[in-house]
Amino acid sequence: MVGGRLEGGAGLPGEAVRPGAEAVRVYGSPPSGLLRAVDRDGGRVVFVGHVLASDRELRTGPVRELPGAYSCVVVTADGVELHTDRAGQFPFHISVRGHETLIAHHATLLAALHSRTPDPLSAAIQIASPNVLALTMGRSFFTDVGRYENAHHGPVGPLREALVEAVRRRGPGVSADFSGGIDSTSLAFLAAAEGPVDAVVYHHDQVPAADLDAARRAAALSDRIRLSVVRGDEETLPYQGILDAPDTGAHGRAAMVGPGDGRATTAVDWPAPGGPDGRAAMGGDWLVPGGPAGGRAPAGFDWPAPGMLAHRRAALRLEWVRRRAPARAVHLTGEGADALFQPPPSYLATLVRRGELGRWASHSARLSRLRQASALDLAVRAARLAATSHGRALRSLARSLTGPSIADASGPADAIGWWSVAGEAAGWLTPRIRQDLADLAGDPATARRLPEGVTPARHATLAALRSAADAQRFLRTLGDRLGVPVHAPYLDDAVVRAALDGPEPIPDPSRAKPQLADALRGLVPEVVLARRTKGAYQAEEYAGARAARRRITGLLADSRLADLGVVDPAAVRTTLTRLNAGAPVPLSALGRLVALEVWLRG
Repeated sequence: MVGGRLEGGAGLPGEAVRPGAEAVRVYGSPPSGLLRAVDRDGGRVVFVGHVLASDRELRTGPVRELPGAYSCVVVTADGVELHTDRAGQFPFHISVRGHETLIAHHATLLAALHSRTPDPLSAAIQIASPNVLALTMGRSFFTDVGRYENAHHGPVGPLREALVEAVRRRGPGVSADFSGGIDSTSLAFLAAAEGPVDAVVYHHDQVPAADLDAARRAAALSDRIRLSVVRGDEETLPYQGILDAPDTGAHGRAAMVGPGDGRATTAVDWPAPGGPDGRAAMGGDWLVPGGPAGGRAPAGFDWPAPGMLAHRRAALRLEWVRRRAPARAVHLTGEGADALFQPPPSYLATLVRRGELGRWASHSARLSRLRQASALDLAVRAARLAATSHGRALRSLARSLTGPSIADASGPADAIGWWSVAGEAAGWLTPRIRQDLADLAGDPATARRLPEGVTPARHATLAALRSAADAQRFLRTLGDRLGVPVHAPYLDDAVVRAALDGPEPIPDPSRAKPQLADALRGLVPEVVLARRTKGAYQAEEYAGARAARRRITGLLADSRLADLGVVDPAAVRTTLTRLNAGAPVPLSALGRLVALEVWLRG
């Protein structure tokens, strides 16, 4: 195992592990609909996630082309194969110790079974450079626990049909987030074609996000959409209650255990909800909650989800769903639409590479007005980016991390790049961990992790997609605890394929998400498709962070990240002082740091 990525031994992507006599075991009580299994083709297939196929489709359809978003374990006489969903909502992790290979949905299970400790380098990446895919691919937040990377490119259908089918398969009787923007609101209108929809919009009177009026106007266009408003207060601001974040348990674990003689047993496990032993059966096999190695996996979130900082705001909506919607009705969110359909500004470099210089110049001018930046600056940056390889960008990142000063890239034109790194956040890291991070970024093997031909714009999209999948995973886990199945149709495999693998759309800076709007024209009211603004929650983030400054300072006084050698608490406190004075700070990075501190406390 090198840097959290498996480099040798059993269990590599594409490599089969021979199953033992007892191939599949399940224990606990999985959230409704997250586990399905079927015997087919002389083997056993276990699906983890939102597989929306009928029983017949499950038995006869292509294993990786069924409707929904899911990962699966295929167990045959010849071995065990893993396949993960395209966005990464339902990942698999791998740990190898001696001749024993463990594969699990939740990395915390592997950490418990193989005595793995938190990985300081992964924590540093999360703080300073979480959107650099070459640094994050194959990594978990535990040393020597890798993340299985598997991209399946199946048949590509029209985006319109993929979205309609994704929503239809989840209804009727769904509830939905309803911001009045194109993302969640469009899903609600698609669902309304199947029946009534209970919709909900969040609003905070003191720090409004500009969604409420748009949501009310949109809801008035359909008598099938019943809109309710949930209102936040001081207690629902981000960072409030950060030390009492909900204990969700490690829902959705799937584990494959190699006992040391070359055989393997697959186990899919959930914490038992109660009862004398919490056992559940599948195919006649049993596994008690102690887990394959006899140690119960730790409770809590599997990774330092930034969403836990605003868990009270998220729970406000989901509690409303639990009270209002029918029992176990699916709740739809618009997560993933920004990642898939909002063209990143770095697409300007693609225009340069293609020789579309007229469009490059005109789009630079139009984007400059939207981003309040110099058109010349955008155009020049795009031209430079077009000539900058991924490897060269990584080497530049390595030099910036170890230079005498770390420049803070915070201008509106900084999105024209392979990525942007907040220099102030990198300055929180200790010199030793910055050197380790620079060594990783500068290693030629790191650059080779990204597939050939990935452009800066595609890199930005893929990084945003992974972030959206993590955000949805947090909402889904929180919903499971509250008894609300939370689904994100935009993250279904068929939708992701239609958006990413079909003909590349031509961006239009004058329109919001033109690819999505064109696909849904005639199905969703034009006023929804044409909305250019988006609810802005930065004011809530700042208000919550300022109100919680003493609690954050208290975390730093006993910093687990400092104990790991990751951060210098004094440097972070300097940022907190600036935040309290009203100065701009890298708030997203601060949130990731606080999430790590909370997560490390278990």
